[in-house]
Amino acid sequence: MKKLDICEIKVLNRTLREQIRLVKSLILDLENGKIDSAYVQIMIEMNKNEILKIHKRKFKYWQGKNGNWNTYFPQENVEPPYGRLVSRVSQERLDKAIIDYYIKEDKTIIVPTFRQMYEKWRETKNLELSDNSILRYDSDYKRFFANSDFENLPINQINENTIKKFMLESIRKQNLCREACKKMFSCVKNTVKCARIEKVITDNPVEFLELKQFTRHCVENEKPIEEQVFNDSELRMIQRGLDELYGDKPEFIPRYGVEMSLLTGMRVGEIASLKWEDIHDEYIYIHTSIKHNRLKNEFHVGATKTKKSRQFPMCDEIEALLKRIKNVQEEYGCVSEFVFTDGRGGYINGQRISDCMKRLTNYLGIHGGGITALRKTINSNLRRNGVPVTTAASMLGHTEEVNNKYYTYDTSNLSEKQKIIKDRNSKVTALVG
Repeated sequence: MKKLDICEIKVLNRTLREQIRLVKSLILDLENGKIDSAYVQIMIEMNKNEILKIHKRKFKYWQGKNGNWNTYFPQENVEPPYGRLVSRVSQERLDKAIIDYYIKEDKTIIVPTFRQMYEKWRETKNLELSDNSILRYDSDYKRFFANSDFENLPINQINENTIKKFMLESIRKQNLCREACKKMFSCVKNTVKCARIEKVITDNPVEFLELKQFTRHCVENEKPIEEQVFNDSELRMIQRGLDELYGDKPEFIPRYGVEMSLLTGMRVGEIASLKWEDIHDEYIYIHTSIKHNRLKNEFHVGATKTKKSRQFPMCDEIEALLKRIKNVQEEYGCVSEFVFTDGRGGYINGQRISDCMKRLTNYLGIHGGGITALRKTINSNLRRNGVPVTTAASMLGHTEEVNNKYYTYDTSNLSEKQKIIKDRNSKVTALVG
């Protein structure tokens, strides 16, 4: 066997250390159980084979006359290809001994990468998440971090500048809005926090970073007010469009769900889960909602979004709509305990109502704000008419803070604004007189 020179040995040693590091990192992935185990096993075996190849280039490796397989292990003050003699009864056992030697003798501590640390955090976080939230977190990770250099960085090599560079580059490359940026920054903060709790790192690289350092570089995706709510003219168009379509196919129940949202501002899931027993002379009892488990693609009746029940006041228009739905169920033989039935005794899911609304607005040529825009419109109309925020929020089923921040818009038209300013200015000029 040709004796290697110093330069060749250095190259082989460096390559050997890298292969050992890769194997140990893959073993860590396998222990975490967060990626395909079959794929990891294949990668581990490939890297082990590379370790064997490097060893055989450095040290003698042969089968003796007695049938045993032999090689040399590194030994202090002995240059390759010689060293400490090791012998095994089979080639397979010798190869395993070589791999075990390098993996166990290597003192390098494998620091988890950002991805591995993120998965460690998610192990605990998932216990408090619904299936839909788990799916959303998984989607966010793929969007922000998957296949990036950042996710493969050892967590102890990530500092303030590393994070800033990655965040700013991602914002510009993906044209992230403020909400998306907030999600990405939250993932980084929670992963770093987990690393500190696990005592993998001691410093806190996000300590002096603030969300506003990044959000000012985000794109503004907020829709104009005109697309957040429907004006009076558009509301009339929606109602007339429904009346026209009822004549075409009166048994198509999702259209009645759109009209119920138009009159009440209820969420589609709350509308879809309504039963006739929830309908009372003075009010509608809203206490359930159709839930879609996107992870399993299953639907079921659950609690409302806020986990609270509420009473929505009955009026002549709502009462007339419910009477028409009851007549349709009786006429077409689809009587059910559910108000908005699928025709087979069960319920329709809320997405069918939303899809019906989208098709209707497309047909009418108005903006596609959908059911959410109807909720915002009825709330804004109530607030414009002097209804206190506490009352409006109670009727729509959310908090006063949410009502003020996301559901209240100026829906007054130009003539109303002209009257307001005219009344104001006439009072001012009267003071002068």
